[in-house]
Amino acid sequence: MTDRPHTVVPPVRARHIGASVPRREDPKLLTGRGRYLADTTLPGELQMVVVRSQEGHARIGSIDVEAARASAGVHAVLTAAEVTPICAGMEGALAVEGCETTVMPLLADGVTRYAGEPVAVVVAESRAAAEDAADRVLVDYESLPAVTDPDAALAGGPLANDTLESNLALSGAASYGDVEAAFASAARVVRARYHTGRVSPLPVEARGCLAEFTWGTEELRLWTSTQAPHLVGYFVSLHLGIPEHLIEVLTPDTGGGFGLKAHVYPEELLVCIASRELDRPVKWVEDRREHLLASIHAHEQLIDIAYAIDAEGRITGQRLDALGDGGAYHSIPWSMAVEPWCGAVMNAHGVYDIPNFEYTYKAVATNKSPVGAYRGVGYMSGNLVHEALADEAARELGISPFEFRRRNVVRSLPFTNPQGITYEEGSWAESIDALERLVDYDAFLERQRRGREEGRYLGLGISVFVESCGESTATSQAFGLGDTYFDSATVKMEPQGKVTVTTGLTTQGQGNRITMAQIAADVLGVEIDDVVVRCGESSKYAYGTGTIGSRAAVVAGGAVMRAGDAIRRRLVQVAAGMLEVAPFDIVLEDGKAFVNGAPERSVTIADVATAIYYDDAVRTDGFETELEVTTNYDPARPIFSNGAHAFIVEVDVETGLVRVERAFAVEDCGTMINPAVVEGQIRGGMTQGLGAALFEELVYDESGQLLTTNLADYLVPTMDVAPPFSFHHIETPSSHTPGGIKGMGESGLIASPGAMLNAVNDALSPFGVTLRRTPMTPERILDALALARA
Repeated sequence: MTDRPHTVVPPVRARHIGASVPRREDPKLLTGRGRYLADTTLPGELQMVVVRSQEGHARIGSIDVEAARASAGVHAVLTAAEVTPICAGMEGALAVEGCETTVMPLLADGVTRYAGEPVAVVVAESRAAAEDAADRVLVDYESLPAVTDPDAALAGGPLANDTLESNLALSGAASYGDVEAAFASAARVVRARYHTGRVSPLPVEARGCLAEFTWGTEELRLWTSTQAPHLVGYFVSLHLGIPEHLIEVLTPDTGGGFGLKAHVYPEELLVCIASRELDRPVKWVEDRREHLLASIHAHEQLIDIAYAIDAEGRITGQRLDALGDGGAYHSIPWSMAVEPWCGAVMNAHGVYDIPNFEYTYKAVATNKSPVGAYRGVGYMSGNLVHEALADEAARELGISPFEFRRRNVVRSLPFTNPQGITYEEGSWAESIDALERLVDYDAFLERQRRGREEGRYLGLGISVFVESCGESTATSQAFGLGDTYFDSATVKMEPQGKVTVTTGLTTQGQGNRITMAQIAADVLGVEIDDVVVRCGESSKYAYGTGTIGSRAAVVAGGAVMRAGDAIRRRLVQVAAGMLEVAPFDIVLEDGKAFVNGAPERSVTIADVATAIYYDDAVRTDGFETELEVTTNYDPARPIFSNGAHAFIVEVDVETGLVRVERAFAVEDCGTMINPAVVEGQIRGGMTQGLGAALFEELVYDESGQLLTTNLADYLVPTMDVAPPFSFHHIETPSSHTPGGIKGMGESGLIASPGAMLNAVNDALSPFGVTLRRTPMTPERILDALALARA
């Protein structure tokens, strides 16, 4: 027997893929048995507390740490004077033309550029001792003008970051087709400016890290609540000079991430420095105030958009100008530029066939916490403006929002847009029709009419989307970035047929362990209870770029599928010999290898595995006996999922309160591994979008002070406002990913804020009110109504 790639084996039978298999981790987490970063303890560990800037922008005259150092239980107080010689800071920029570089110091050195920036750290025997000593650190600040308005930052004036020549940190533009002619010949032009509010990703578990440096071996172990352990390890090695093979990054249970934990932060390097200096483990755990002040922010953009529309209601041209409020530094590694760039470039026209379009994108530095990647980065704001302007155009034309989209959606796939991006398959037009049926549009219009007669104002808002997913080297290169991605997986079958899957993929509540187990179980033909999945628990495991960009199922799943397939081929060949049939006649299923059409002729997969390990008879003709395979996967071409979301709301015009009656989702993510996981992701994402549209906003005053530093002021949606959901699934498998799988983890937040904005505007349309800023708080709704009535 031989083990060559061209050996013909039967196709995989999908027994577990496509089934709503319960998630395995839930019982542990729901009964309080999870072990998060704060639960991780080491003998002799010390606690670190960060002294943060109380000024939005200031020159640091002096830092007096003597009283803090003399405090009981204190082992060290570190400032830039001690830390900068070790690490001068982390350089950051987006790898596109027109993006300026910034350096984020680990501790502010001479100047502090946002309220909450780390200025010093105190390391003590207990958190209480460290906090008491931190209160004794005296910083002499000389206030500088704070830059808090992006339009003003763009216009000139004071610099938010004096290492830049101007506040403009990113600037770029592109044009496709004849945009001038499209607007000159338009039957009508609709235009608007939208302002998406500044938000926090706000995972339920804030950040934290624990470092243990061992002198003698010079090895470093770093536990951190992260989505990208290998990325963290790389940056620690790069900036602290510790060889990468001596660093192990461990990821305990992680209570949410949403992109916020896909960054590298100063605190992760600071605990490593402190542990190495003190020869003790050092832990830092963020509180919620710190989290809102100093973990990355997201979404704030001012976007001007215009459609040129012909006499038949078709968009012939588009102009878009995006301005992002980026904060004081580039976040590491995703940068302040990522929001406006992704929204303008990667989501240039949404699902619409627009032959002529142009865009400009800019990001300005301001004296605020840095902006970074949050679920659906850039796509949320980009999708909102396309979809909100589509509704405004439909109202001007006097047609339904569904009809306007039908006239303009790309109807034939594959489709190559003017940028040269090819969308190979999808259900773009079908999703619009499916959503119209799902919401029962005619019945809604009748309810809306009756409600208005009774003084009740119902609104329906829809949002159609296409999402780049399974982020890969091919995607990056197609859109002009130089990023490289791939993930690895190791699949091992033991002699008794039990399977261990090890992947660099981390999990923050998405259900990645169960979906990887479903893939492995079907490829190998074993029961799902015979598969154990280890997700990103250590950087010593298989490599992973990170749980980002809706790539877990596609890329990590693809690596698991490829590694499992190599083992599957060996099982099939040995089983064929044992049963004296051709390999193509062998079926692997339910823990057995049997002859297709004659299931009574079978052997257990455990017997086959045992034979491969221990029976010399199968070791002929160069057959590889190893049942442990590591492979990597990086999709060869960009991948796109799509769908359409809607909300029905009722707006109380006396109080400005919005009641969300129901949410609807049409989703096409290719082959679904686990429908329950897909629906859970949509529920979570759309509820986050509801919060961004109605409640959540990080508010700064003119001096750069954050006013929303707790969850009484920064409001998030709770279960009492989360609506019932209706789902409709379409499966258009990818033509080039293993199993036809596409990603969908970000779609709920990409589309839902636009749908909510459209729903509220639909409800308020009898008053001539059109809101263009999120969140749509009761105050803003009442102000708009008062202005319209005046």
